[in-house]
Amino acid sequence: RLTESRPLDPWERYRALSDHVDHLLDVTELADRKTRFALVILGALNAVNVLIAIRAPQIDTDGLNHTFIQVYVAGYVILSLYFFVYAIMALRPRAGRMHRAGEKRADGGVPGLRLMDDILVTDIDDYYELWRTAEVGQLDREMALQAYLMARANAEKFRAVHRVFRGLLLLVGLTALLVAIIALHITVPSMLGV
Repeated sequence: RLTESRPLDPWERYRALSDHVDHLLDVTELADRKTRFALVILGALNAVNVLIAIRAPQIDTDGLNHTFIQVYVAGYVILSLYFFVYAIMALRPRAGRMHRAGEKRADGGVPGLRLMDDILVTDIDDYYELWRTAEVGQLDREMALQAYLMARANAEKFRAVHRVFRGLLLLVGLTALLVAIIALHITVPSMLGV
């Protein structure tokens, strides 16, 4: 009789781990989509700032401090590049981070069937032999390790994505501040009749 409290048998564990690895791949793709969307927003924001920087001297009839505009542009570019680096970090491939980190291959450990680093250091005939002699429990252990490594890589991705979006908020705030300063500079003198 099946009960909810019984342990999974090896094949059930394999199917559950396989579904979990697939889920983690979906999470990886979600992080990449969010990063690409952030880059679209960053590109649009940068275009707005380029237009403002180009138009500011033409709007400036009373001499809005050009040093202020230059400092703003330099600071904005530095911050934009800083957050662009985090976007690159979020999108970078994580295959190099998917290694066993000291996990034993033999004696009931991870046989080296699913992780790229293990596969590529194994001769094709030896690799086939590993699959031919693999036990379900070993494969389950390796899939659990793969899920763990993917979860760690996804956590790194999402930390970088969060930094990118915090950076976008900062850059939007800076852009709004510059627009407000330029608008005040234009409207206040005309309202005062200067």
